[in-house]
Amino acid sequence: MKGKNLEEAPARFGANLGYLLEMYDLYAQNPTSVTEELQELFSTISTGQSYSPASGVDSEKVKSVMRLVDNIRQYGHLTADIYPLYKPKRENLPKLTIEDFNLTKEELEKLPASLVSAHFEEQAGNAYEAVMQLMKIYQGTIAYEVSHINNTEERDWLKKMIESNDVKAHSKEEKVALLKSLAQVEGFEKYIHKNFVGAKRFSIEGVDALVPMLQKVLAIASDNSIKNIQIGMAHRGRLNVLTHVLEKPYEMMLSEFMHTDPMKFLPEDGSLAVTKGWTGDVKYHLGGVKKTERYGSPQMITLANNPSHLEIVAPVVLGKTRADQEVTEGINKPEVDFNQALAVLIHGDAAFPGQGINFESMNLSNLQGYSTGGSLHIITNNRVGFTTESYDSRSTVYATDVAKGYDIPIIHVNADDVEACIDSIILAMQFRQQFNKDFVIDLVGYRRYGHNEMDEPSVTNPMLYKEVKGHPSIEIKYGKELIAEGTITEEEMNEIFRQTEETIRTAHNAIDKNEKVLDAEMAMPEAVKMGQDNIDTSVALDRLTKLNEEMQQYPEGFTLFNKLSKILERRNDPFTKNGLIDWGHAELLAFGTIIEDGHPVRLTGQDSERGTFAQRHAVLSDENTGEKYIPLQHLLDSKASFDIHNSPLSEAAVVGFEYGYNVENKNAMTVWEAQYGDFSNMSQMIFDNFVSSANAKWGETTGLTLLLPHAYEGQGPEHSSARLERYLQLGAENNWTVANVTSTANYFHLLRRQAHYLNTDNMRPLVVMTPKSLLRNNFVSDQVEAFTTGSFRPIIVDSYKKSKVKKVLIASGKVAIDLYTELQKTPNEEILLVRLEQLYPLPAEEIKAVLNDLKGVKEIGFVQEEPENQGSWKYIYPQLEELAAENTTITYYGRIKRSSPSEGDNEIHKLVQAQIIQDALTI
Repeated sequence: MKGKNLEEAPARFGANLGYLLEMYDLYAQNPTSVTEELQELFSTISTGQSYSPASGVDSEKVKSVMRLVDNIRQYGHLTADIYPLYKPKRENLPKLTIEDFNLTKEELEKLPASLVSAHFEEQAGNAYEAVMQLMKIYQGTIAYEVSHINNTEERDWLKKMIESNDVKAHSKEEKVALLKSLAQVEGFEKYIHKNFVGAKRFSIEGVDALVPMLQKVLAIASDNSIKNIQIGMAHRGRLNVLTHVLEKPYEMMLSEFMHTDPMKFLPEDGSLAVTKGWTGDVKYHLGGVKKTERYGSPQMITLANNPSHLEIVAPVVLGKTRADQEVTEGINKPEVDFNQALAVLIHGDAAFPGQGINFESMNLSNLQGYSTGGSLHIITNNRVGFTTESYDSRSTVYATDVAKGYDIPIIHVNADDVEACIDSIILAMQFRQQFNKDFVIDLVGYRRYGHNEMDEPSVTNPMLYKEVKGHPSIEIKYGKELIAEGTITEEEMNEIFRQTEETIRTAHNAIDKNEKVLDAEMAMPEAVKMGQDNIDTSVALDRLTKLNEEMQQYPEGFTLFNKLSKILERRNDPFTKNGLIDWGHAELLAFGTIIEDGHPVRLTGQDSERGTFAQRHAVLSDENTGEKYIPLQHLLDSKASFDIHNSPLSEAAVVGFEYGYNVENKNAMTVWEAQYGDFSNMSQMIFDNFVSSANAKWGETTGLTLLLPHAYEGQGPEHSSARLERYLQLGAENNWTVANVTSTANYFHLLRRQAHYLNTDNMRPLVVMTPKSLLRNNFVSDQVEAFTTGSFRPIIVDSYKKSKVKKVLIASGKVAIDLYTELQKTPNEEILLVRLEQLYPLPAEEIKAVLNDLKGVKEIGFVQEEPENQGSWKYIYPQLEELAAENTTITYYGRIKRSSPSEGDNEIHKLVQAQIIQDALTI
């Protein structure tokens, strides 16, 4: 440290305190026994001046001061003034006062301020004044938790920002603007409460400061040229954020309470966009997009649609943010600029630690394929979850404690100190811009009413609500503070309140309450009803050949693993020796043509770079250096990027992220692959609440593709079924495509068809039951001619003699190939196999055409691997009844009804599977 400013001393002692104290003891006995840097430090501590061995300072007192200072920094938050009311009782507190360390004011006055903090030298004349200043900072209405951060640079920076007192005082104009914002927030809630008695709105009251905090975020983002702000939040305070952050007109919001048409009041300048599905959703789930220059530069502010599953929107917003940050067109690999977009995630205090999706989402924050350069988390802490007190809803002191494991700085701020709330935003945004890391603000307030406005909270939380009922609302409290300090007069405060109410009343009067809009039919849009045609998705042979050759070229000196090299070399055979194109090869050819057509491809999943079953090899590794090479990022004719990442061991957050990414970048072929199909169980809420239903509820569209390995091969209950039945049960109104494909060429065409409809009104998600053992099965693999002609085939039927056929078997996926294999061994012209490649929407016309062509059919058999109560049977049976001719028997072939997807023993599996095939092929 010699020759350097003391500001560069350790930001805190923390884990190093014991070492420093030991070194100080050595220094006190013999100054030359420690390093020159520590001599300089301890000399300055002892005298406040440059090095002098004879200091005459009581080393034990100095050590006590160091311990006190460290405790204040680490634990001061435990006694900070962060609770507007209902302050919790803390037990077993660490030592936090000078008396706790047997220090006196007089003793501290003899020590230099620099012993406490180098940042106090100009503000404090001695250590006592510095300690008082430190207590004021760390135990005031803002409480800081940063001692857990491992990165020394980040810790140093935070300490300097916290203790240097760089925060400027708020001007009169800023204070009046804050009061007006709070008046609008409270005025809106009170007007709704009075005029729509008992109507659910999940009011913001108690954490009202959230709105001016978000407005400050937008202002700082504008100053930093961040043009996209993606906001995610649950329903608490949502209507107020829509109204005062996205500037949704009062008339639109009040119309929704009155069940009249809010779209009549949509701004004509196109500055606000709101989507709407044909079945709709409750008002406090809806989002919107606002274009504004209110904060200085052009910005797009988006509030994501969100179901009642509270925190589940977090990864969706992260995906949307990442999509805004990426350039994917006209480039081989995406380029990411974190300054293009900011994610703001607003959490509930009970939900933040209570719902695992937050752990998964925070784990994405610093991963290459998922980072958004720092998200701002704001916890609207009303200190009760539904009706549950915090001591029954978490095992930690704070709702924020779960964030410590991810090295995230945490601030707790008193929601009644609105200026402190703004200061918290300033620090959080500065940290984000400096380090591109997440930041958490715990906005500690209360909840004015019950879980909803019809609920009586005193029934379950009597002590809390005794205090709430006597507590002034924030705009009154802050207004009186401004009056007391002479910033405004009482008349000016009342005029602000009056104007706010008058504005809302005028908007209310503009609505014709007799114009009710009640659409009981809820018909889906024509484009959705039309679905997707089987367009020509073939690719010319010369183009495929060139693409394949480019995928076989590697950088000079790049050494592939020998065994893999031979596998990849065989991918030339279809173009030189009439070889077959297997599954992984077909997929990469599809992706290559898709990026050449101008659609970026993003593929993620656990082990997706190699492929769970070592089938893909999209990312290659040099066996000598470990260097990575991705052939699809080096195609000469590509017009868009190719991106692939091994995901963390997470499903819900990763699928939510990819969904959000594709919602924002609808031109991208966005693919999530499950390691095994059953892993998708962990992301079922994303499928239920977003992928399958978002268009109907919110008018939110996506072309997300899901690859779910599915087949019964004796691997037990958890690695057999991707729960196909769930996706079929959710299938309605052409909401997605569900396929179980048995041909590599058909898979190629299916992916290309999916890409063709991206960013169109006919776009919809694609769910593919992908194979495992079939990945290398020659009966599934096709010659190149099948790729250079044709389109996706929803059913595959081999040639047949219609006069001979007595029994039609319909099957999908691996069991169809099992049947096909047996029929190849032992042909039977009386049995016709229909391989059902697309399950939903069911290709009824194609199936009907085959059945109508057959005259002697007595039986239609549906064959599946899954138990009777699972799989496709319950879905397809009613439709087969409609398609079958009179006097035709419909028979089920498959496992009996079971609670578990499959048997666990491989040998038993073989017996059961063989019996199904034998029964189906018996006439």
